[in-house]
Amino acid sequence: MIEIDSLYQDSLTLLGSLSTHKGIMASTIDSDNYKRVWARDSVVCGIAGLISDQTLVVISLKNSLLALARNQHKSGMIPSNVLESFEATEVSYGSLVGRIDSNPWFIIGCCLYYKKTKDQNFWDEVLPKILNTVEFLNATEYNGKGWIYTPLSGNWADEYPIHGYTLYDNCLNIWAKSLLAKVLQTKDESLGKLKSKTYANFWPTIGSKEDSIYQKANFDLTIAKNLNHFCAFILPGIYDERFDAAANALACLNFNLNTSQKMSLAKFVDGLDAEIGLPLIPAFWPVINETDQDYFLLKGNYSFEFKNTAHNFHNGGIWPVWMGLFCLGLARQGLHSTVEKIVAGFLQTVEMGDWDFNEYINSDSLRLAGKEQMGYTASGIVFMKHALQFDKVKDTLGL
Repeated sequence: MIEIDSLYQDSLTLLGSLSTHKGIMASTIDSDNYKRVWARDSVVCGIAGLISDQTLVVISLKNSLLALARNQHKSGMIPSNVLESFEATEVSYGSLVGRIDSNPWFIIGCCLYYKKTKDQNFWDEVLPKILNTVEFLNATEYNGKGWIYTPLSGNWADEYPIHGYTLYDNCLNIWAKSLLAKVLQTKDESLGKLKSKTYANFWPTIGSKEDSIYQKANFDLTIAKNLNHFCAFILPGIYDERFDAAANALACLNFNLNTSQKMSLAKFVDGLDAEIGLPLIPAFWPVINETDQDYFLLKGNYSFEFKNTAHNFHNGGIWPVWMGLFCLGLARQGLHSTVEKIVAGFLQTVEMGDWDFNEYINSDSLRLAGKEQMGYTASGIVFMKHALQFDKVKDTLGL
């Protein structure tokens, strides 16, 4: 039987092989796309390196962050990805639309790297870039009320219909600004209010303060549905109630849930166990089928080929990276037995297939799918391992 310790060591080996003088690569796959430094992948892999004390990965994280900083847009945007060579530098801020999440991930990466290493020369170089990125993020609030607004395809789930005031991007923004405030030793009362507002609205409960409610009629309707998790996004007239694994993970890392909410999350995982056959965590749930209202937003939203058939890719695919981050979030909330269930379910799934650090798992057949040798997936396994002993990494994560 495969053990988490064995997978963990293999994950560290893969992360080490992806760590270069140019930055952390996304995969060992021989493709131009994976020779680029991707903001999100680099920082996620870098965080895995930080909590596991992998010097080579941490150094490569620094190189990634410096490459992203060098290619910052004049508006303050951080690239989605960059490819630097002697001949030319190729920079992308997003393909069909810009990527919001590259920006808070950059700030998070810089703050956590500096917190761990105390590399003052690095910090002096990137701080002006960070402050420019903060200004860019502030500009995406539009109405100046704290929440950043994400366009369709504007974050990691770039082929999935999630947009507006997303929990994922706003929790990233809160984590980024909280870390920056700690490093700079500043106090920001507006940040505390933003956290309270976000926590209250994305999981509506009775007793919330009237002045913190985004849109009362829909807030009250959502209360009546007794959610078992946070909403994925909010739009005028809509509290979208689907489950977003990465977003719920970040919410659990940033907020203090009440007892009822903790019990509800554990119940939700048990429900997934019943539906899927194992306690595994899909990126988004439930799946969107061809007869569903949102399918028209899904079917044409891709760059090369349509991958979001039901139970695949973003549409119900089980991504180990977000499952691992979700385990860290659950561990922070004290839901250790639920973490143990998820890890055991994942190990059982790995045993059933030809495992090669696959991008995701089909939530219907439990077939391994997507790209292989993914640093993202290795990071998820590192997160799962450390979720089993969360207190040892809490400080490294700035929580």
